Amino acid sequence: MEKEQFMHWLSEELPESLFSQIAAQVLFRCQHCRECCRGEGYALVDEEDIHEIARALEVSHSIAKSRFTEPDPEKNPGCRILKSYGAERSCCFLDRISSRCSIYHNRPKICRSFPMLSAEPEDGNAICLYSDCLGTASFARMILEKRGDIQVQRDMQILNEQEEMRQKLKISLCIWLRRTLGQKEDADSICRITGEQPFQKNDLERYCLAYFLMTMKTDGLKDYLESGFRD
Repeated sequence: MEKEQFMHWLSEELPESLFSQIAAQVLFRCQHCRECCRGEGYALVDEEDIHEIARALEVSHSIAKSRFTEPDPEKNPGCRILKSYGAERSCCFLDRISSRCSIYHNRPKICRSFPMLSAEPEDGNAICLYSDCLGTASFARMILEKRGDIQVQRDMQILNEQEEMRQKLKISLCIWLRRTLGQKEDADSICRITGEQPFQKNDLERYCLAYFLMTMKTDGLKDYLESGFRD
């Protein structure tokens, strides 16, 4: 019964676009341009995130909360935002010397899922294409390069014809997302309930590429690279 309920939730209650977003996040490679660590935007954090920050810095929860966060201007329930400093409004955890995140392994969930999952796309798109993100530009180039690949076409055919393979991929994507967000117990629970183990890294990336191309229009990627992206 537990497995049946989970599979119903997976197939009927989750939007198809979510799996396209997760697949894109699996394929995304950060280029360390640091554009997401500064600017007018901000990182939304919850109590669980603050706990991880406190653990990384070996301070109390209350100190981490007061020293590194401030009230959310949009007043999302249970959320605060990371403090930023300077003219560029750099994140308080962006190291000025190395230009790297000083709490990378304990970074908030929104940082782990950026940019493909934490975005709010417009015009019916499943993902956002940011004009300053080197990683997004690299992702777009990779998709355009690979969409005519013979092996990718074969993988798309497999996913189109085999519902069981699509279901296994969706389960793997759920597990991958939980682990990426630091929710290991939830990931292990999905493995237990479904009796499935996630795809190995190479197979996961291979089928994520095929799934993304199956479910997403890619014509706009060329326009983005030609006019929308500022290198």
